[in-house]
Amino acid sequence: MEPQEQHGDLALAARLPEDVLTDVLRRLAATPRYLAISRSVCKEWRAIIDGESLLCTRLPFTGIFISLAVLPFPELFSRPSAPGRPAVSGKLHFLAPAVKVLPDGGCDWRGSHCIQGHCNGLILLRDYVVNPATQRWDRLPERPRDNAKGMVRHSRCNEYLAFDHTVSSHYQVFRIPYFQPRCRFDNDYDPIEEASEWPPSRYILHVFSSRTSTWKERLFVRQGDAAGTVAETRQFSRRLLSVYWRGSLYVHCQNNFVMRLSLSEDKYNIIKLPMDTGRDPYLGLSQNGVYLASFVNHHLRVCIMDESSGHVQWTLKHDYDLNPVKAFNRQVNGPWILEDINYHFVLSRLPKVNKEAVIRYRQKKKAVVQEKFEWNSDDDDFDEHEDIVEAHQHKYFDMEILGFHPYKEIIFLSRAENFKLNATGFAYHLNSFKLESLGSIYPTDYAKFNFGLPNENCYIYSFPYTPMY
Repeated sequence: MEPQEQHGDLALAARLPEDVLTDVLRRLAATPRYLAISRSVCKEWRAIIDGESLLCTRLPFTGIFISLAVLPFPELFSRPSAPGRPAVSGKLHFLAPAVKVLPDGGCDWRGSHCIQGHCNGLILLRDYVVNPATQRWDRLPERPRDNAKGMVRHSRCNEYLAFDHTVSSHYQVFRIPYFQPRCRFDNDYDPIEEASEWPPSRYILHVFSSRTSTWKERLFVRQGDAAGTVAETRQFSRRLLSVYWRGSLYVHCQNNFVMRLSLSEDKYNIIKLPMDTGRDPYLGLSQNGVYLASFVNHHLRVCIMDESSGHVQWTLKHDYDLNPVKAFNRQVNGPWILEDINYHFVLSRLPKVNKEAVIRYRQKKKAVVQEKFEWNSDDDDFDEHEDIVEAHQHKYFDMEILGFHPYKEIIFLSRAENFKLNATGFAYHLNSFKLESLGSIYPTDYAKFNFGLPNENCYIYSFPYTPMY
């Protein structure tokens, strides 16, 4: 559409009575994406949308995306949909296949659709940005060479997604360097480079914008001190997550610091993690903003970022006892269920005769989907109805953080035996100290897909999911 025509259409819309225009905009409330676009058209439209509270900024929380080692697709662990609400699925069948299924039920690897991040209804894969709720997706173009200013030797880039559905329908992907831990057998390190401060005062990042469909270099200017030196940053970090909060992208970086990128001002600052941060820290969003959880001396430590005083500090929420999680000795089917996306993907692509043989050989685990098992994230009271099966005692447990509830002070945990057997999801209420078992997160026939069993070093990557329609 030409600019003159756009101007003419806006002039015609401006002549509409306010109540008529309000009614027109209200009809877009069912599709927040288009309402967000309309909000950015002009001040008058924004005033109507904000004044009538037409744009719901709170996306529904429905479950947790879980990427398990060696499986090609992420699994969705969620409660059954309430009556009258659309069913939520995590299937990514509309993308190019990640694997080829062989006639015997095995798989020929071509790649995987492991989730790298999530932000306000969109998920970031290696090659795609996807909205599972609408099945809309964009393929990311070829990445720029990692030789931009600020890159150093023995480094690569992690990618992080930023998207605000209340402001625009466009998103951004940021490439942020990750320094590989130093190898004692490799002497190809520049001592001057290793001693230089990191991040630099003028930090150039590669950023993809869906508005232009291109990668471009973007300069961010540091406010305050650096985190340390390049050499100090070379620490192994398993899970470096990000969250988008009030116009800024918070990225957990190596050397135990968070980088806060102000997207409107192109500035950034360094936020050191609290003292005595334990293993596997998890950065997430919950009721009061940015949270950090980690395991410390057999406890779960939760801190909240406080920016109210003009400078950033971490406030200790509590050290939570994990003994109730360890002592839980039942295997529960429900109230939440795992969608078993990988299991059904393989079966759907087998020849009929082989499919029948595999079905006879494999016994589908029981998935209880009844209204009495519905878990209501808007209600702190949980139903105690569970489908319990016998489970033997086990001395060793592998525990991981699955994520935070975005609107309630609840943290989700998993507990598994060796090789992720009998992996179970839990909800831990941070205020009432109540523990709730949610169900099994162990995919059906995880051991028989010819992927090989993961051991306790094969971690779970997980992201709370808030679908956007």
